[in-house]
Amino acid sequence: MTTRTLTIRRFSDRTLPAILRGIARRRPDATFLRILEPGKRSEPPRKVTFAAFEAGVRRAAASLSAAGLRAGERVLMLADNSPAWQEISLGAQALRAEPAALFSSLAGEPARAIALRVKPRIAFVSGPSQWEKLAPAAGELAAAGLVAVVSTEPIPPSAVPPGVRVLAAGDVSGDGAARLDDAAWDALVDAVGPEDPFLMIFTSGTTGRPKGVRLPQRSIVHAIDAGNSSVGTGPDDLGVHFLPFAHVAGHDQFFLALAQGHTLLLVLRREDIERSFSFGPTYAFSVPLIYDRFRTTVEAKVETLPVPLRRLARASLAAGIRVRVEGSRNPLDRLLTLVADRLVGGPLRQKLGGRIRALFSGGAPASPALFRFLEGLGIPCVELYGMTETAGMVSANLLDGPRQPGCAGVLTPDQEVRFDDDGELLLRGPLLLSGYLEAEDAEGAFTADGFYRTGDRARIDEGGFLRVEGRKKHLLVLSTGKKLAPEPLEQAISGTAPFHGAVLLGEGRPFVSAAVFVDPDFLARLSAEGRDAAEALLPIARSSLGAFSDYEKPHKLIVIPGSPAEHPELVTPTLKLKRDAVIAFLGSRLATAYTDSRSRK
Repeated sequence: MTTRTLTIRRFSDRTLPAILRGIARRRPDATFLRILEPGKRSEPPRKVTFAAFEAGVRRAAASLSAAGLRAGERVLMLADNSPAWQEISLGAQALRAEPAALFSSLAGEPARAIALRVKPRIAFVSGPSQWEKLAPAAGELAAAGLVAVVSTEPIPPSAVPPGVRVLAAGDVSGDGAARLDDAAWDALVDAVGPEDPFLMIFTSGTTGRPKGVRLPQRSIVHAIDAGNSSVGTGPDDLGVHFLPFAHVAGHDQFFLALAQGHTLLLVLRREDIERSFSFGPTYAFSVPLIYDRFRTTVEAKVETLPVPLRRLARASLAAGIRVRVEGSRNPLDRLLTLVADRLVGGPLRQKLGGRIRALFSGGAPASPALFRFLEGLGIPCVELYGMTETAGMVSANLLDGPRQPGCAGVLTPDQEVRFDDDGELLLRGPLLLSGYLEAEDAEGAFTADGFYRTGDRARIDEGGFLRVEGRKKHLLVLSTGKKLAPEPLEQAISGTAPFHGAVLLGEGRPFVSAAVFVDPDFLARLSAEGRDAAEALLPIARSSLGAFSDYEKPHKLIVIPGSPAEHPELVTPTLKLKRDAVIAFLGSRLATAYTDSRSRK
């Protein structure tokens, strides 16, 4: 069997500061960012050229240096997405210092705990509300080396310890700040090497303390090399960007656009995502959850159509899947596909701005239902697979190549790949992290010969494509001795109405159960009809799993009202469900599912 690999088209510059300098000189007046400013819905996006963005980075490097930042020191980034976020981060990288990114939504206690581990020289925050998360530890941070707090919004000097300066972000990277001249800038850029810091990113902490993943310049540049070779974007594209900069995928998209010289619509607040599509982007990159909302909206509208039209819409959507995903040549299927394009695909494309060429997906697997829905309407759903420790890239599907549901695509040749005896994917190569913040986090993460243990069970299929079958640590072993990977079943249930999420349960138990998230309005309708929600929904959940064995299908449901996003204690900042948190949340309800005599199998 032959393993397929990407044909890599590399960028000539091999660090981000050098890539920035190069594009600013080649396309100084081209627009890099169109920024949707919060609260300014009636105004057009603010434009930032490549030259203007580079000037902001130059100013940030000068200001950070003047504030005392030196090579090897760290800048804590606890702030919402903004151009200043990247200007300050790249300014620090140009000084060979290390930015450390935290999700701005992080609560005070975990934010302080990470900050004390990072020991930053400078902290960048959005404003007083973010600084208040760190303030209880301010004295310890100052004692550990903190000398300045940079803030987008004003913070009173009295709010920080003596000896710690408060700097306005506008005075660090804005038009009023001093900028390095060409000679000084070139000297800094030329001194940055592939092993110098790009970014420290913290894992989601679903199984314990978040790990600080240290990514060097070589990792991110190899990642965008792979993106350049697979996603089919170029200088004429306009991409929607709303992934947080505390997530590696947000940087992959940002720096691929920078390197290719195309424009990004930078969405700073989640509520402006839908509005961003009105500006006619050619692509978007997101976690699957956002696209699932589009699918759910469309399917809900189909259900409101008069009965004859509703039946036609359902039949045409199914035909589109048969033609575009399964390869049907049936004339009736082809005719119905045209009907689907007219009834559903056209309105959806208009909702997406009218120019969408592809929707790229990463950060979590897209459900087969979502993939088939989009592809059936002729909208490419292009998945990329990676993790924080590989700068977000291991493999990618191709915009101009074959795509299949559940397929992780074509491996990048920048990784050596092998599989452990239990099917775990092992990697070695230049995409990998340079290390962890604490050395103990590396214990067990690598094989004796330097291969990184991804924790994902995977295989190469008969076509040479990578298939990821779930997390090794999530493998459920029933008391009967049967084993199953929960992720494919969870995706199938979650992709079926009325479910918004699912977690399979059953470790050490005689059968599988599932916690499912369901819209409260739907549950209210069942209650009004006098029906038990768990019993009514169980046949729907099981019917979504037709391809699976009976022992893999849930025999009991535990219903949680709402979507996962409505239960922030149960999800990571990127909205992945935390299995252990769900189990703790269920408490006695889980025990009841297995002690109720009606549930025994």
